[in-house]
Amino acid sequence: MKPTRTRLSVLFMLFIVTAINYMDRANLAVAGSHIQGEFFLSATQLGLLFSMFTWFYALSQIPVGYLLDRIGSRWLYGSAIVLWSLFTLLMGLASHHFFTTATASFLMLLVCRALIGVAEAPSFPSNTKIIATWFPDHERARATATYSSAQYIGLALLTPVLSFIVSQWGWEMSFYLSGLVGIVFGIYWLIVYRDPQHSSKVNDAELDIIRKGGGHGSVNQQTGNGKVNWLSVKYILRQRTTWGLFIAQFAASSTLYFFLTWFIVYLEKGLHLSIDKAGIGAMFPYLMAMAGVLCGGTLSDFLLKRGRSRTFARKLPVMLGMLLTCSIALVNFFQDSPIIAIAILSIAFFANAFSNLGWVVCSDVIPRHLIGTIGGFLNIFGNLSGIVSPIIIGVILQRTHNFQYAMWYIAAVALMGFLAYLLLVGKIEVMTPPGEQPAENKKKFETPSNA
Repeated sequence: MKPTRTRLSVLFMLFIVTAINYMDRANLAVAGSHIQGEFFLSATQLGLLFSMFTWFYALSQIPVGYLLDRIGSRWLYGSAIVLWSLFTLLMGLASHHFFTTATASFLMLLVCRALIGVAEAPSFPSNTKIIATWFPDHERARATATYSSAQYIGLALLTPVLSFIVSQWGWEMSFYLSGLVGIVFGIYWLIVYRDPQHSSKVNDAELDIIRKGGGHGSVNQQTGNGKVNWLSVKYILRQRTTWGLFIAQFAASSTLYFFLTWFIVYLEKGLHLSIDKAGIGAMFPYLMAMAGVLCGGTLSDFLLKRGRSRTFARKLPVMLGMLLTCSIALVNFFQDSPIIAIAILSIAFFANAFSNLGWVVCSDVIPRHLIGTIGGFLNIFGNLSGIVSPIIIGVILQRTHNFQYAMWYIAAVALMGFLAYLLLVGKIEVMTPPGEQPAENKKKFETPSNA
């Protein structure tokens, strides 16, 4: 029997929803300087608005991860897409005459941005769990890289579009349109998505490929009792490798959040480009980031397929990428040369995306029945940078009126991520909490059923 390729259609859905996810995160960055001017916001206040999403996104990770492990991806993720898109749409109403003062409008933006953060919390834990369920291990890094590339290609293609919309019809229209697109896709997700065991489009041959590769139906999936055991969670959180992953995720996300928040403002005020030129200039770093995430995932799976250890195959792209990300500080010497500055930013963002294997390593080392919960912790640390960095950059700008110290900050944090992988992250293998039978031992006594 020829195996179906239903997992590729699942991957395509993850690609689309990730593009929508990052469009809804980045539209505030595109509209940021216009909102700042309309409501007379200081740089620190704009930084607070940029970071509001991440405060509530991070705070929601643990309960959302727990819910994910209990009720699954279909209903939780689908509902989340609809909700965050609705709140995105509502942000456009902040300029309505119903809000009689700039302060009231600012509070409306803060509240909506916070609610978007809560609603988007299931995104990457769900993505990780879906990839671990649907894909064999030798396809997992490429699958993760593919859907992750959507955040960059979506930004590359949609940032100029959103910039044009803002310049022609006002910043409100960018929120209306992006919110509407997400609502439609969220409804589609609820109708179409199924896990492998419930899908009518997957045949036994494809299920066998998935099972043999450590996906649904494998001994890895069956490890544990299928419930969230908080003693097991505590054990995982005490491991040095886990903390290395957390620190590295914070470091990688710091660069990402600069590009999601202050980047367009930097192009406008740091490099003195118009909003239209800034939108076009932003394409190149985003496209390079897309290439970087695809190259990093492809290299990792290639090394694994060629017989290199999982530890080497996963750690090499991460460490090389984070080290090269430090080159972002060189942009400080070329602020009067926008083309060279954008080229440096493109290289740094390529490197940052090249290192984007944190969720792959998470799926490699965390037992399947705990991925949602531990993934929530991982996302907290990754998104602490989204709380810290926009505010720090805002304070720096308010005090120095330039971006130089901000770039040095991003470079220093990237170096910290490299050191975390070098010194803390050990062998890449599934952690087995006490009282749970290791998958390799379980395999000796059980023959996994073909789901």
